Amino acid sequence: MIATTIVAAPAGELPFLREMIAIFAVGTLFVYGCHRLRLPPIVGFLLTGVLIGPYALGFVRDVDLISSTAEVGVILLLFTIGVEFSVEKLSRIRRYIVLGGGFQVVATVGAVALLLALLGVEWRLGVYTGYLVALSSTAIVLKLLSDRARIDTPAGQISVGILVFQDLSIVVMVLTIPILGSGGGSLGAVALVLVEGLLIIGIVIEAARRVVPPVLDRVAHLRSPELFLLVVVVICFGIAWMASLAGVGLALGAFLAGLAVSGSRFREHAVGEIIPLRTVFNAVFFVSVGMLLDVRVAAREPWLLLGAVLAVFAIKSIITAASVRALRYPSWMAAFVGLGLAQIGEFSLVLHDTGREYGLSPAGIGPAGDQLFLAVVVLLMIATPFLVQLETRVRRVLKPPGVAPADTAGGPSGEAPTGLQDHVIIGGYGLAGRYLERVCRAFDHPYRIVDLNPVTAVEAEAHGVPLLYGDLGKPEVLERAGVGGAMLLVVAINDAEAAIRIVQQAKLANPALPVIARARYLIDTGPLESAGADIVITEETETALLLVQHVARQCGIPEEEARRQAERLRTLGSDLAD
Repeated sequence: MIATTIVAAPAGELPFLREMIAIFAVGTLFVYGCHRLRLPPIVGFLLTGVLIGPYALGFVRDVDLISSTAEVGVILLLFTIGVEFSVEKLSRIRRYIVLGGGFQVVATVGAVALLLALLGVEWRLGVYTGYLVALSSTAIVLKLLSDRARIDTPAGQISVGILVFQDLSIVVMVLTIPILGSGGGSLGAVALVLVEGLLIIGIVIEAARRVVPPVLDRVAHLRSPELFLLVVVVICFGIAWMASLAGVGLALGAFLAGLAVSGSRFREHAVGEIIPLRTVFNAVFFVSVGMLLDVRVAAREPWLLLGAVLAVFAIKSIITAASVRALRYPSWMAAFVGLGLAQIGEFSLVLHDTGREYGLSPAGIGPAGDQLFLAVVVLLMIATPFLVQLETRVRRVLKPPGVAPADTAGGPSGEAPTGLQDHVIIGGYGLAGRYLERVCRAFDHPYRIVDLNPVTAVEAEAHGVPLLYGDLGKPEVLERAGVGGAMLLVVAINDAEAAIRIVQQAKLANPALPVIARARYLIDTGPLESAGADIVITEETETALLLVQHVARQCGIPEEEARRQAERLRTLGSDLAD
């Protein structure tokens, strides 16, 4: 009965269907264009929103409906970022976080507030506007660094450290916005709000970290991908919801949920499962940002908009570069980081929405300020990929001749995200995987093992074997395994369908990567070779040939002749099987 009702429902009862079709159809065209131009897809989503929004072609008019859906993208984005920010990773770049990030955020907020105060804007609105300007786009910057293989270089690590501090500073910003919007408050009131918020955050993190890893461990041992994904989604949205009830906010709650999951050995698998959902909802989020932009503002006040864009760009790039110089890194590297972080980020949009609830607006100029702010955000986001591409010119102009590129101090420019280069990726930690691991270790050759079996993951961890728990058929897991810098991929799992999927994804990520695959039966050889495997080792064939050699030896046939016969039979292959 229910199914019949759904099928028979007229299109008019699904008001969101036209909007969603417009978003993904037009978005696909723009993202394809961005791909051809080697630009991040985020640029395509933003342009899609501008084009189909109510202020342009008007394909989508119910912006509130799209914005509600887009909030899911923010939650998933913050959740995956929280998973990335493990305690160990934060500890390694703590100097960049505390010194570089702290200087950048405090100096940017102060500079914006001071500039607006000179223009007669009240200090509360100046600080609030400084909050909005101080944050950069974590999604865009990390994507660009990853595409250019710069995450593990000093410039990339500094950028990540500053972004981490910005994301963590959102806690303080969100908690103080109600005070800024209520006409001020004593230092005691501000301190009380901060203490209460931090206490809530601490309780949520501690409770979640005690509960979440054992839950994920238990679910992973059931080896049900559907159940694992559902549990991860429940953890993400459940903790976010509970944190929002405590007054912290959905977005920050999602970040706390990610931190809780980061303590589990199955965190990479959790990210791999949630990434496809995040990608879809993030697309809706960035499209919704573009739809909020009224292009008529640029037409009416082009010089005001240009001045605001240049002012934000100058403040952000100069202060960010100064923070890198304060860490005693060269000028060209400071300029590169400054250009990369010169935009206003997606979390500023979250703060902007929060500020509107308390009567705050950018620079205190009301609805016009809201539109001006959105226009600045969209334009700087679109400009960021082009600014990052100036790296070579910046390096050539500012780096003294004869000085080695300091950016390679943390690894070569093409280094894999894992910190490994020219390594072997071993898919599967069964008997074959264990033999391969021992050989690589014996000859001191770098390697990375990936397996989806929780039992072998626990065993590997107990023996100090570097194993990445996750589905190697997911692009995100392949990237974490360093597929871009690997010299060889060995697929040593028993699941034929999964092996084909792994080979296909690996060849998409790195077409030049040699792939050796294992198959149980001869019939599986063709599909694996069609998927891109360079060599397929078939258990059925090798067992039969080994049996031939042993029988020949027992029959008195010379060893060399037995091997020749085995090789001749191997070349016949599938012809004999038919």
